[in-house]
Amino acid sequence: MRIITVDLHQMTKEEARNKLVMTIRNAPQGSVELRVTHGCNNGNVLQQMVRREFKSPRIDYIQPVLANDLSLIHISEPT
Repeated sequence: MRIITVDLHQMTKEEARNKLVMTIRNAPQGSVELRVTHGCNNGNVLQQMVRREFKSPRIDYIQPVLANDLSLIHISEPT
């Protein structure tokens, strides 16, 4: 499995959403895990966007990590 790290710190919700869309669009074929650092100390807007609002046909599932500032997004082949 290929791992891609994405850091959303200091981004607005819209900037973070666009970054995730572009990262998924440009992700290699095959099974990929995105390790998304969104932070949680300055509010949870980005965390909620990643875990609850963000959608893509390539997302298999989103896994919250016990360290609240991180989420794992598992993506599959483009359809």
